[in-house]
Amino acid sequence: MTMTFAPAPLRPYRTWQRRLLGGLCALVLLPLAAPTQAQRTAPPPQVHVQPQSPVQPPRFLAWQAPEARTPIELRRMDVQATIVGRTAATRIELELFNPNARVLEAQLQFPLAEGQSVTGFALDIEGELRPAVPVEKAKGRQVFEDVTRARVDPALLESVGGNHHRLRVYPLPANGSRRVVLELAEVLPNAAAPVWRLPMGLQAPAARLDVSVRVAGVAPGGIKAQLGTLRLPAHAEGADARITLASARHSRGDELRVQLPTAPQAARPLVATQRFDGASYFYAELPVAARSAERARPERVGLVWDASGSGAARDHTRELALLDAWLRRLGTVEVLLQPVRDVAGPIERYSVQGGNWSALRDRLKAMAYDGATQAAALRAPEGVQMALVFSDGLGNWGAGNDATALPAQPVPTYALSASAGSNAAALRRMAEASGGNYLDLLAVSTTQALDALARQAPRVQVTAAEGADDVELASTLPEQGRIALAGRFTGPEAVVTLQWPLPGGKSETRSLRIQAPAADDAPANLATGVAAHRWAALRMARLEAEGERQRAAVRRLGQAFRIASRETSLIVLDTVQDYARHGIEPPPALRARWAQLRTDSASREAARSAEQLDRIARQFGDKIAWWEQDFPKGDLPAKPKEAAGEGVRAAAAPTAQSAALPPPAAAPMAQSAPAPMAQSAPVASGQPALRMATAAPGGPAAPPSASIQLRAWQPDAPYLRRLRAAGSVEDMEAIYLDERPSHTHSTAFFLDVADLLYERGHSALARRVLSNLAEMELENRHVLRILAYRLLQAGDTAVALPVLRSVLALAPDEPQSWRDLGLALAKAGQHQAAVDQLWQVVAKPWDGRFPGVELIALAELNAIAAQAQAQAAGQPVNTAAMDPRLLRNLPLDLRAVLSWDADNTDIDLYVEDPNGQQAYYGHRLTTQGGRMSADFTGGYGPEEFSLKHAKPGTYTVRARFFGHNQQLVTPATTLMLRLSTGFGTPAQKDQDVVLRLTGRGDVVTVGSFTIGPRP
Repeated sequence: MTMTFAPAPLRPYRTWQRRLLGGLCALVLLPLAAPTQAQRTAPPPQVHVQPQSPVQPPRFLAWQAPEARTPIELRRMDVQATIVGRTAATRIELELFNPNARVLEAQLQFPLAEGQSVTGFALDIEGELRPAVPVEKAKGRQVFEDVTRARVDPALLESVGGNHHRLRVYPLPANGSRRVVLELAEVLPNAAAPVWRLPMGLQAPAARLDVSVRVAGVAPGGIKAQLGTLRLPAHAEGADARITLASARHSRGDELRVQLPTAPQAARPLVATQRFDGASYFYAELPVAARSAERARPERVGLVWDASGSGAARDHTRELALLDAWLRRLGTVEVLLQPVRDVAGPIERYSVQGGNWSALRDRLKAMAYDGATQAAALRAPEGVQMALVFSDGLGNWGAGNDATALPAQPVPTYALSASAGSNAAALRRMAEASGGNYLDLLAVSTTQALDALARQAPRVQVTAAEGADDVELASTLPEQGRIALAGRFTGPEAVVTLQWPLPGGKSETRSLRIQAPAADDAPANLATGVAAHRWAALRMARLEAEGERQRAAVRRLGQAFRIASRETSLIVLDTVQDYARHGIEPPPALRARWAQLRTDSASREAARSAEQLDRIARQFGDKIAWWEQDFPKGDLPAKPKEAAGEGVRAAAAPTAQSAALPPPAAAPMAQSAPAPMAQSAPVASGQPALRMATAAPGGPAAPPSASIQLRAWQPDAPYLRRLRAAGSVEDMEAIYLDERPSHTHSTAFFLDVADLLYERGHSALARRVLSNLAEMELENRHVLRILAYRLLQAGDTAVALPVLRSVLALAPDEPQSWRDLGLALAKAGQHQAAVDQLWQVVAKPWDGRFPGVELIALAELNAIAAQAQAQAAGQPVNTAAMDPRLLRNLPLDLRAVLSWDADNTDIDLYVEDPNGQQAYYGHRLTTQGGRMSADFTGGYGPEEFSLKHAKPGTYTVRARFFGHNQQLVTPATTLMLRLSTGFGTPAQKDQDVVLRLTGRGDVVTVGSFTIGPRP
């Protein structure tokens, strides 16, 4: 099941509210000459603007519970907020009730607006709210899932792209409730009359809603507050105003908003200061009357339009309203339209005459939103004078290392966002670096955006900072006549000097003097202040926009300020033992006991790592003994018939008994169209003395003739019947787009359609259809694995590689992440990188639910190393860092390997040989020497069948869904099988197939090997 949450109480509300107020003060600018108002050119009379007001739609908390018979209930929502000037701190407590008879995991996903950040969250543990602590992002996910399997209480808050966040909580007890608290800090959008909104809306009603909003230094009569259509009165509380609402019922769609008084155009800056973890910080908004110049009207403009699947969520009404106003103002102009999905589409040219852009408008209204986003393709067309990019800035596709990063623009470019959770920092950086600007159309009106497009504002820069360092600007462009900046004090007073250009080559300079707060103004760990977190947020945005080069800096910053970022998450664990076991520093109340436990835990981890290679060497020795043994290839001796049954699910050592399961009756065929046979490059079966250990003893000099047959399955879904009846690729695309809205969350739909398109040779459209899996759910490694498997099956290795690198970044604790990438690198001919990846699988100690994965990866490592040596005229890959006891290639006649996409799910591999014996988890060694690897009951696989010398005849390969132990249950599990003949020899052939199983007991026949006699 899935869900969606809000902020957390890390200390008494009154305390942080009072201290936040104390940290905000107004300081006087140093005396300077009054600026001159810039002259503006009146727009031509034909301009007809249909303005869109800067009203941001509610950002809904979205909780889903597909396995819940009865929806999760929101019993209570308590909102407490303090607003001072344009800064606000909000605390939201949710009580969630699970009316179902089963324990569930809750997942809550929500976007935040630019300027909002999560400053903390907490989960109730035995009735007490326990605050979250920072953790590296990949480790946080690993620990959450580990402790979930142990049935204890974790919670995890992650950033999952742009400003999207996901909160995972376990358990939500059967017929029970949990409390979750989130804390947010934000700077309200710069407007004449600022509006505070509840940072997240609701998709389900709240049985009880309590609200308390305090507005500092404002009389009650200057405030307009409402919940939906209900007006909320404000009352005086000293010099402040307070809005309260108690025990109200909240209906879906009701927006809680407080409109503040019109802000005077003061010549004084607004400044907040704060102590945090022993350091002092400031945040300031400085009035800057910089004079802008009217931009020369371009003759040719570029319009880069993100037409990916996520583009459908943008507010196209606002986008088209701005384009209408802008093109009418330009009058006559040539527009080059560049649609972008998984690739950049062909450029389309439109001529706008007298502001008439109807042809272009009709094209944009008819745009089909489909596929992933290749951010690198969001580039202005050649030959234009300026460009507009309409996108959320979230890249998730492409073959190059920088395909998911926004490009440098060749001309002044305006990045326009019209959707919640956009990657505002990256869009802003791209636009401002080009001489353009970033505009959030949900926060500015059409008139304001039009003015920004028509004028060229001067860039503001910090030229000096005395008594301060690491000064960060929110933007180099003034917004509503103000520049926002934040920094860190290095002395008792900071003087920050700003400069911007004036016409005629001159410049203007202003300085801002700020007093540091006294050491006792606030506690050292105040989590709900504004200044420190605003500085951290601005710095984080700049660092994250620089991508891979600043990963470590982003991680350090996230840990220091407890921010959910691209590199860090926030986690709550149940016991001090959990924190010690996983090496995560707990909240202060648990640290003394944690330090004692952590010493013992670290010693055990060191001993386990030291023993790893010795253990694998022993296991590999057993495998070599099996490989060197001769097994009978004749008929089975007569013996009493054995009882059928499941057997005991124990990973016993292989034996030569034949207590095989009977073949499953009437097994359905695999759900996949066959892929073309892939011939591998020649692989040496014996190498010169030992760069790689030889496989001489008993090695097959001449393998038998062998072939692989995949059993194609023809799904009978209605959408596929329509597609099969289509005659042309254009008809297929139209039918697919017609069916798509009904299947936007179905991996099966996109896989099935892509399979049919690949089968008919329409590879480009198939790839686009398949790329939708990259947009289906942000940072879902299970879906990304499915995507990579199918790309590899189709031969799109270059595109699969960055997908698998993303999976590795998300889940480095899972050996499958390293193995999948290693095999893909080998397929791409990058043998050294492949061997290095697979060695990580061999050398690292893994969780006990991945038994034998090291031996499977070791077989692949040795085969790839042999292949590289054969291809490079005897020059092997570098294995100097690898244990020589493990370097020996063991060629095979037959090999089948099964992997799947689901955690905590048990899929079993069955291979039936010509004797009628089955190799499977309960019968791991057949009479003729077929060897099955250890049983994977905890998810993902791989399971491997190996046979050195194959008896002539047919070998049937099946996969069976045994069961699962998930709290979040998916409708189907996707499998990938690789069938190989002549593995580790010059005659090696591999064939991959991707298929699905839908539930316990489901069985598919994948295909078969046909083995002829040996020459």
